[in-house]
Amino acid sequence: MTYPPGPPSHPSSPYGPVPPQSDSRRALSIVLGAIVVVLALILAAGIVFVVKARDGDIYVPGLTLTAANDPGIDPFTDPVLVAGAGSLPANVALTGTAGAADLGGRAVNGTDAGLYGSGDAAACDTAALSDRLLADPPAARAWAGVYGISTVDIPHYLNTLTPVVLTTDTWVTNHSYTSGRAVPFQSVLQRGTAVYVDSAGVPRAMCSCGNPLAPPAAAPLGGYRLEGQTWEGYKSRSVARIAYNNQHVTAVGKSTTIVPAPPVPDAGTPAGDVLRLLNFRSGQIFSQPAGGLLDLSGFPPPSGPLPTPAALNTPFEAATDDDAERNGLLAAGNPVAAPALEKRAEEHDGLPEGAPSTDSAGPDSAGPDSAGPDAPGPGSDAPAPDEPVPASDVPVPEEPGYEAPGSEVPGPATEPGVPDAPGPDQPAEVPTTPTSFSGSGEVVGSFSFVDAGLSVGCTVPGAPALGTVTLSCTDGVTRSVVGSALQRPSVSGSTTGTGVWTLTLTTVGASRTVTIRSANWVGVPPAAPASEPPAYEAPAPDVSTDAAPPADRAPDDTTTTTTTGNPPPPEAPAEPEAPAGTP
Repeated sequence: MTYPPGPPSHPSSPYGPVPPQSDSRRALSIVLGAIVVVLALILAAGIVFVVKARDGDIYVPGLTLTAANDPGIDPFTDPVLVAGAGSLPANVALTGTAGAADLGGRAVNGTDAGLYGSGDAAACDTAALSDRLLADPPAARAWAGVYGISTVDIPHYLNTLTPVVLTTDTWVTNHSYTSGRAVPFQSVLQRGTAVYVDSAGVPRAMCSCGNPLAPPAAAPLGGYRLEGQTWEGYKSRSVARIAYNNQHVTAVGKSTTIVPAPPVPDAGTPAGDVLRLLNFRSGQIFSQPAGGLLDLSGFPPPSGPLPTPAALNTPFEAATDDDAERNGLLAAGNPVAAPALEKRAEEHDGLPEGAPSTDSAGPDSAGPDSAGPDAPGPGSDAPAPDEPVPASDVPVPEEPGYEAPGSEVPGPATEPGVPDAPGPDQPAEVPTTPTSFSGSGEVVGSFSFVDAGLSVGCTVPGAPALGTVTLSCTDGVTRSVVGSALQRPSVSGSTTGTGVWTLTLTTVGASRTVTIRSANWVGVPPAAPASEPPAYEAPAPDVSTDAAPPADRAPDDTTTTTTTGNPPPPEAPAEPEAPAGTP
């Protein structure tokens, strides 16, 4: 009897049977295979992590640097710039002392006088922008959606805006027209860019591309990565943003800060929707009514009330989670910054990735008027932030907070480690440009100067007196001045050969001479001195020899109304013409 062969005890090969593997070798192979798999997974995860960190979608959102009047990628319209009208002179810029330190840059009020510039003509063609938007209905719908209006409202909304030119690098939320929608992204617009602003001074559209604009995200600049080329003079800590509707930048004591209150007009601000712009041709501040540049007679009425500037001046909120991530926010519909972005800003001393080497490396706790953001570090040969070219012959604005690049002369308060203002007995800083006088009259009714890096405006209440006059100043500090020092002869005597007027002010018993940046003449009729004799009170004339005055002779008392000082004792005037029949 035969039996089928049993299973072989081990596999065979052409060279004979293969001996079985030991258990230890089998276990080693399994362990090595597992290690290879784990390493592969770790490597793949690392690649994904690095890619996400570099493309900025999650960990490092982008902050696009947009050069002056650069239309960028995927613009909404063709440019509507008016040739030559918005060319900002190289020596006109917002001084580094303006505003309050905030979010790694600085915050300014949108209605501050001279924040925006304009030439002798509008920088942008509003009618052309309206026509181009309405000619492209999909783009018009995307554009209108940024403001929460319908396409029929576009001309009416544009008619509330005013074309201006930025005098400083400005942070906004920009929008490109991509795949049929308005895609938001954080952007810094270079000084010299022509934009539209609303009556609150908030940038709303670009003239170079029609892109709609919104307030920036309420997130620190240091959490972003700069995209694009930096321009000469760029400083992250000097980048300005417009204060939101619940904020107001003001001087408190010797510092500029943001108070949690709605913006309030400065003293003397014209009533209504009026912007105070800088004419960068003449260097003068002028009042410009907001909007009103379109003829709306051919358009249908608006679909409803337009949003108010205050309602739109809030921190940017994204419509989708993807947009929120790209703009450094926590989630859609939430203006809170992403925790990872805030952490990154803290770790990098508030500076964005890619900031130039000339940018301040340390925290800017003293605000933009400290040495950190605007002056190169010790031993640096870098130029001042707004000093790319020498000053030209174009007039330089003399309103508070404006200067030719490089003309700022920081006092001791702007030096690192010296927080206090200059002492009262220190001489005033001497600017490179003369005092700007406006108005007409024989006495100064208001003036402005810089105190410890802060712009201060003072008004003379009521009619000026010859004694001590108590001033009303915007920083709340009580100051007084000798009234006669405000009269034209004294002003002329205190003005240097280069046109710079200095004035001595008294604060809490101490006197200090300051340099006046701008002053306004007013015409106030002088009060008659108490010792002046009443009109026509004179010794009795000799009527026997007194000839009748000419018929065209004016009464002598009219000469007293043009007297600007204490007049000498009046000579005896001629007696009024005697009635007929007087012996």
